[in-house]
Amino acid sequence: MVSSDPTLERHFKGHRDSVTSVDFSYSMKQIATGSMDSCVMIWNMKPQMRAYRFDGHKDAVNSVQFSPSGHLVVSASRDKTVRLWVPSM
Repeated sequence: MVSSDPTLERHFKGHRDSVTSVDFSYSMKQIATGSMDSCVMIWNMKPQMRAYRFDGHKDAVNSVQFSPSGHLVVSASRDKTVRLWVPSM
């Protein structure tokens, strides 16, 4: 049996350059993304809720990941820094 084509659940738009990393929170309520634009963004899965932009890195963000509890997001950048962020719930 052939399954049907996938459908787009939601489109997240806000980075100014290529997205390099994505991670889901453990609760599946938020997504963290890192980008070549040096920013980390936290997206809420409910469409009516806003996204949050975290500026601070001086170069591309290579990796983002939620902590197991979901109370922190860590990002690693080509600027040779690792930063911890507190995502807004």
